[in-house]
Amino acid sequence: MTDVDEKFEGLLGERERFRPAASAAWRDIEEWLGLALPADYKKLVDGYGDAILLGHLFVPHPEGADPLLTFMREERRDYYAAFEAVRGTSDVPDNVWGHAIPWAYHDWNGDLCLLFPPLSDQGLSVPSLDEEWMVAVAYRQCPEIQLFPGGVTAFLERILGEGRLPRGWPSGREAWQSVEATRLI
Repeated sequence: MTDVDEKFEGLLGERERFRPAASAAWRDIEEWLGLALPADYKKLVDGYGDAILLGHLFVPHPEGADPLLTFMREERRDYYAAFEAVRGTSDVPDNVWGHAIPWAYHDWNGDLCLLFPPLSDQGLSVPSLDEEWMVAVAYRQCPEIQLFPGGVTAFLERILGEGRLPRGWPSGREAWQSVEATRLI
């Protein structure tokens, strides 16, 4: 068991998904994105995806009820349409703006969780260490984008381990539950 696996198990309980997504499904997603996803995110999705975190944060799986690639395509399109007006006032660097990766959707208020790849002096830098990725929350009720450095693991430690939730997210909810109609059980 890796350090990331132990962290996820401490935050979410024992893994419920014992069969990771097919490598072809991950390959299709990464080819569409044009970059490799961080290992910690893929471990989260493989072990706990097609689930709801904190009672409202939907995390899709490549082979789940709402397949991850479909989710990413639709949410990325909607994100660019909805947030173009705040692009100039956000902290998202211009050279990663076009590489937003939707990874979770907050069904309480419509907020969208995004991943942004790491930067180097030359621009986009991939592959990389997981902690160099940034998580962002795109708030739909009051259009704003908040960045959280440290990648998916650090973000989950913040919201689940420390209870420091993004603005407007309800607390006191179950850390992890499976999507009701999932095919992964």
